[in-house]
Amino acid sequence: MNPYVPAEWRQGEHLQALYREFCVKTTGQHSPALQRLINWLRSDPMQGKLALLCTVPHKEWQLVRMNGRGLPMSRLEETYHDIDDAERAIFRHRVRARLGYALPAG
Repeated sequence: MNPYVPAEWRQGEHLQALYREFCVKTTGQHSPALQRLINWLRSDPMQGKLALLCTVPHKEWQLVRMNGRGLPMSRLEETYHDIDDAERAIFRHRVRARLGYALPAG
């Protein structure tokens, strides 16, 4: 584990509390603790980063993985019909990838 990762992010209860806060409001202003976590989760290099691709305007989003500058993205199997569900999924994926903690869906 990266020694620069705050100790509270290594605790499941703390991550679950931040995730519950995120679930209530996936966009907009967040508490300082949640915003710090979001910023860190989004700081991955572009290659390998998860993103959302809108496949049907305002109706459907697909999870994609960026493959680097100038390279096509890889479409993943996950498709969502609600932008908030899609944002929650990316949050869970990034927490699992960066911190090794699996957040419960929903």
